[in-house]
Amino acid sequence: MLHSKDRSTVKTLIISNRLPIKIERKKSKLKFTASEGGLATGLGSFYKENGSYWLGWPGIIPKNKEEEAYIREELKKLNLIPVFLTEKQIRDYYEGFSNAVLWPLCHYRPSYVELKESYWNAYQEVNQLFAEATAEIVDPSMRIWVHDYQLMLLPMMLREMNESASIGYFHHIPFPPVELFQMLPWREELLRGLLGADLVGFHTFENVDNFLDSCSGIFQNEIDRDNFRLSGRRISVDVFPMGIDYEKYSQQALAPETITYSQRLKNLFKDQKLILSVDRLDYSKGIIQRLNAFELLLNMHPELIGKVVLYMLIVPSRDQVNQYKKLRNEIDRMVGNINSVYGKPGWQPVAYFYHAVPFEILSAHYLAADICLITSLYDGMNLVSKEYIASKQDAPAVLVISEFAGASKELSDALQINPYAVRRTSETLFEAIEMPLEEQAERLAASQEIISKFTVHHWVNLFMERLSEVKEQQQQELARKVKTRVLEAIKERYAISTNRLILLDYDGTLVGFNKVADKAIPTEQVLTVLDDLSADERNHVTVISGRKYHFLEQYFGNKAYYAIAEHGIWSNYPNHDWHLVPGLQDNWKSEIRDILQRFTDRTPGSLIEEKTHSLAWHYRKVERAFGMRQAQELLRELRHVNQTLNLQLINGDRVIEIKSKQVNKGKAALNLMNQIAPDFILCIGDDATDEDMFLALPANAITIKVGDKQSHAKYYVENYMEVLDLLAFLATE
Repeated sequence: MLHSKDRSTVKTLIISNRLPIKIERKKSKLKFTASEGGLATGLGSFYKENGSYWLGWPGIIPKNKEEEAYIREELKKLNLIPVFLTEKQIRDYYEGFSNAVLWPLCHYRPSYVELKESYWNAYQEVNQLFAEATAEIVDPSMRIWVHDYQLMLLPMMLREMNESASIGYFHHIPFPPVELFQMLPWREELLRGLLGADLVGFHTFENVDNFLDSCSGIFQNEIDRDNFRLSGRRISVDVFPMGIDYEKYSQQALAPETITYSQRLKNLFKDQKLILSVDRLDYSKGIIQRLNAFELLLNMHPELIGKVVLYMLIVPSRDQVNQYKKLRNEIDRMVGNINSVYGKPGWQPVAYFYHAVPFEILSAHYLAADICLITSLYDGMNLVSKEYIASKQDAPAVLVISEFAGASKELSDALQINPYAVRRTSETLFEAIEMPLEEQAERLAASQEIISKFTVHHWVNLFMERLSEVKEQQQQELARKVKTRVLEAIKERYAISTNRLILLDYDGTLVGFNKVADKAIPTEQVLTVLDDLSADERNHVTVISGRKYHFLEQYFGNKAYYAIAEHGIWSNYPNHDWHLVPGLQDNWKSEIRDILQRFTDRTPGSLIEEKTHSLAWHYRKVERAFGMRQAQELLRELRHVNQTLNLQLINGDRVIEIKSKQVNKGKAALNLMNQIAPDFILCIGDDATDEDMFLALPANAITIKVGDKQSHAKYYVENYMEVLDLLAFLATE
């Protein structure tokens, strides 16, 4: 198993939309060169060091089968595995669903989203291609690490191929809030796809919260400390801020050729402050807002004219897409306007370049720049900010970064801006221009300390260690699950016993959850299973519930088995006549009822249920997030009041119940056990009230939780259907 191996010896299959390589046709020959960039740089050495593999699209469409075979062979030497795509697949899967649906949605541009069924079909098709390509090469011991929004369906496809596979997924762009994500017709399929992973990673806590909120809202499951359960499997969701190869950038900045080129740039803009921005062409980068802020700076501070330059490097990207064409035209117009209004002979305020630059030249730009300006409107991380900091060893530097860039959460010593607040941004730019050298050095040193520690290599190791931990936790959980081995062991003990006590909760244990509690009535299957168990005179079957005794009497009153109602307040054992626990007081009810009524009046869909000696506040019909918030507030108030009343507060499944501490399911179960003196005890329940039984019963009792929440039970099953299957299995000898 994975957790028994040295992590350094475990091979990893990295899967991303693009391979970390560029293939170009030059004079009828193919030229292979390594890609630059955060993911390619960070994972490049990782996958090579331990003989792992990288699977993805090579960025080229072969002319024929011979060229395809040649590309495969050349990439094989580099441990790279290509997935070839057609022009239509590239258009509909990549340019279509990935970048005309997911990209704008994740970057808060819902009006740009193009909801076309053909895009979705292509997205499914290509994700399936990646899954099939993976199946051909992966072995059971290999870890799989899927990257980014182009492959959101892939983790579940891989999970269905191998249930025990170790699968990680990292989402490199923002994850939108639930209100935006829910507009997608395919929202459930995308979430289910990601939840095929064991570990899902994001750059920031905000993105983790957005993702978990969407999962909780769509699947109606609770979140347990950044863990989410789907079909009985625990998926961990965590924050892993991506770093850069710090040594690569810091060393390149010290290289003689970098220093020489940097000096040429400085001479070109002699006696001027150089404000650098580096972006792909994209509406998420806030380029228009940046130009507005810079223009306002010149307008507010005319003394800067001729003394400051905004040097914009924009890398071409998707410039055939309509929104990007419009953006580029607007940038061209604004740059031309600013230069014509504020420029003078021999000086232009904006130096604008629309092309990619080699790594060495980029390093020289970082070194030459006095200020780096990041104006992202929404960015998963933004590594440019970290590359700039790493490149400025002893040179003066000021980083001005948008608070909407993921990197801003780490780089708290940078000057932070809201790019939508144009006037404030221009004021911050002026602050950066005027910042004393001593303050620049202090801020730079603090930022360098962070990014030199939290490098891309640290990011990789942290993610892989966490993935291993998650798999170990899953293995431990699996040992508690009632599967064949555990089931047979229970049956063996059941078979040799002669006096059995079987305690069964009702809601969530024998029947499923229903928004209308009175509709959760016992099915024919439930009644048959209980009748079959009760037919054996060695069995003392008892339904022990929080329900009113009238409900239990209605459905189980004429049965051979017994019932305990309202968490132990009422019982019909041993002669099927209902009786109360003596000595209970109700003088607390009026004060508590007033509190519950106040919350009911301001929480649509909630209701109060009054039982003989308890009160319950139900919020089954309340919108989930609102209901949870109201319930937490109610619990806080009840705990304060309870300091003098000494009641038991039960936080159940969409219900808060208040009752006397004199009774609970645990005490009721013990009382029954003492009267029966069984040699076999089976206790099954699903919520907080059943924990009292699990704790009270002796160590040799077989206790089973329905749903794998934190519990004192020894074992767990997934749902009430598995409970009925287990009971039916015991009833057949």
